Order: sequence, then C-alpha cells, then structure tokens
Amino acid sequence: MTAKIFARPALLLSLAVAISLAPAISNAQNARIGTESRLDHAMQQNAVKDRGSESQKKDIVNKAEEAAYKAVLAAQSADPATRIQLGEGFAAKFPTSHYLPDIYGVLTSSYFATGDSDKMFTAGSKAIQLDPQNADVLSILAMAIPRRVKPTTPDAAEQLQTAEAYAHRAIEIIPTMTKPATVADAEFEKAKNDKLALAHGGLGLIDIDHKKYDDAKAELTQAVQLASSPDPVDYYLLGNADVQGSYFKDAVAAYEKCAASGPLAAQCKSRAESAKHDAETKLGR
Repeated sequence: MTAKIFARPALLLSLAVAISLAPAISNAQNARIGTESRLDHAMQQNAVKDRGSESQKKDIVNKAEEAAYKAVLAAQSADPATRIQLGEGFAAKFPTSHYLPDIYGVLTSSYFATGDSDKMFTAGSKAIQLDPQNADVLSILAMAIPRRVKPTTPDAAEQLQTAEAYAHRAIEIIPTMTKPATVADAEFEKAKNDKLALAHGGLGLIDIDHKKYDDAKAELTQAVQLASSPDPVDYYLLGNADVQGSYFKDAVAAYEKCAASGPLAAQCKSRAESAKHDAETKLGR
C-alpha cells in the first residue's frame, strides 16, 4: 500500500517557517503520494481480500467491521475530512481489528493532506508499529519528520535516525511492491516513483543537516527527477545544497524552478539572484 534538516543557521529561520507542514505545501506533495489514486485503492482492495481470507479462518466474521472497512476504502476519492471521519470512527469502534494498519495508513496521508502534522505523526507511528513494511507511511514520515525537527528539539538526533531508517526501508521495499492487476504499468511506476521521491527528499534534508552537501545534492536530485509533480520545497533544498557545495549555476536552476510556484516562490527568486551573483564572482564547481 500506499510508502530538514536544516541547512546552516543562516537558512534556519526561513526553513523553519517554510517547511512546516502547511496545506500550501502538502497540497503539492499530496498530489503525488498516491493515496487518492486508483493504484492505492486497488492495492487496498487486494488487502481486503488478503485480510478477508484471514477473517474466514475465524469462527465468526464481523460483518459490521468488514462493511466499515470497505466504506473507508470507498471514500478514497473523497475529501480528507471525510476519510478522517471514517477512519477515526473505524479505529474507535474496532480497536483490535486486523485492518488497523490500513486504517492508520489512510489517516496518516489524510492528515498530511490537511496539514495537521501532530495527528499525522500519531497515526503514522501507529501504522508503522502495526506494519513496519507500510511503504506509504514510511515514505511520508521519512520526508515529514526531518522537516519538523529543529535543532532545539530535545530528541532531534533520535528522530532523524528514525527518519533515515524509514527512508532506507521505503527505498528497499517500494521496488518490490506487487502491481495490482487492475492498474496499468505506467500508473504503477509513477506511483512507486512518487513514493521514492518522498524518501529521497527526506534523506537529502538529513544530509544537509549533516553538512554532506554532495550527498544531499544527489538525494534531492533524485527526489525532483522521480516525482511526477516535484515539490518546490525539494527544489529549495536542492538549491541550498548546491550553494553550500559551490555548485552555483546548478543552484540558480534549482531556485528558479522553486520560484515558479508554491509558498517559497519569493524566497527562491531572491536566492536565485544571489546564486547568480555567486556564479559570477566566486569559484564554483
């Protein structure tokens, strides 16, 4: 199913503001998470069959539970608020259900879409505890955790280690995902690449925090190349990594793409001009 570190102090303030999980940013990424796509719906339908076969082994099949789960799946094309209402209702009514890994996965992406980061992390943590191989949630959290962590966060190092582990696990799992028969090959590859883009974006931000600017450049380049709708924040971070690594001309290109749309457009336009000046006056690579 479904899937910031922050540069140096000079960049901290703008990142701390811009990379909060605001709806303006999450809308761009939600378009490529795949939660509302036919792919994820098809994969969840497969889960119904798989988990349903487990239910048949029980003496009693909870028909209300089955119906409630199918209602959550049927709402995947609905607005996030509807998905949240159904998902939270299911979790409250069936707290021991074998469908909970899927439900918390739906809630994670739905809260992400609304910009409610606290509830997104809570749901995501529950999803991973119940299913450590949930590629959808792994990829979302791999991107989101580093963007939330600040240098003043008490357990920042631990959280970043967790995010890095999630990213690597997602990158390992996603290529092995089985394509549902009802999904076209191209659509399946697009959805997988979008999930991979989230994981690589998270790793890139972690690398910036660790001053591994060449590694950050490589990860963030993969993120924007894999994404069907690249996140402007990834271009912003890529530009920052390029500047720190003295790739000034590459930084200009990244910032200009970031400046084309999104909540960081003004900042990226300003940074593009600064990078152009650096390219003309400094020794670059």
